[in-house]
Amino acid sequence: MKVRSSVFASFILIFEVVGIALFLRGFFPVPVKSSFSSKSSLSDQPKEPLAGDAPNSSRLPQPLFKRVVIMLVDALREDFVLGPSGRMYMPYTRHLVEKGSSQSFVAKARPPTVTMPRIKALTTGSIPGFIDVVMNLNSPALLEDNLIWQAKTAGKRIVFYGDDTWVRLFPKHFMEYDGTTSFFVSDYTEVRLSPTANAQAYSLQH
Repeated sequence: MKVRSSVFASFILIFEVVGIALFLRGFFPVPVKSSFSSKSSLSDQPKEPLAGDAPNSSRLPQPLFKRVVIMLVDALREDFVLGPSGRMYMPYTRHLVEKGSSQSFVAKARPPTVTMPRIKALTTGSIPGFIDVVMNLNSPALLEDNLIWQAKTAGKRIVFYGDDTWVRLFPKHFMEYDGTTSFFVSDYTEVRLSPTANAQAYSLQH
């Protein structure tokens, strides 16, 4: 009986260790890195074929716009803008979408849903891990290939107003910026009003 009890206890112990290992593997997945060992350059991308020319003739496509404004709203439900109530809650944004002068993109977030891992996923295309939650309050500079770095390398001038997590992730990428901390717990308007006022002032100056 004692031998059977010890075997059973050993089996339960091994089962618990395997269960904990599987839980940690799922809760803290290994981040999926790009297949490139370093940041890719614009010359690495395939060129677009020229319409009506020889099959081997190609070039980079011309930009459609000289200036692009990206408005990223954290934790905003899709139907709040694009749904039936969009004309009442966000009439100007809804008007721009319907007029065709803007494009909407809905990101379906997966855990972890705190700020830094989501920005990292949006700009790099990688899958964030729960370990990124620990670094959310003191985000290091993002060294992976990302959208902001590619834009800066291409000679684009980037102006940023909003959550200062972006400034910590991309410390030398913005020509002008004003990061606002999201820890204004005494009101619900400071994080919204500060970027709006700065953007309006920049538009008047330029």
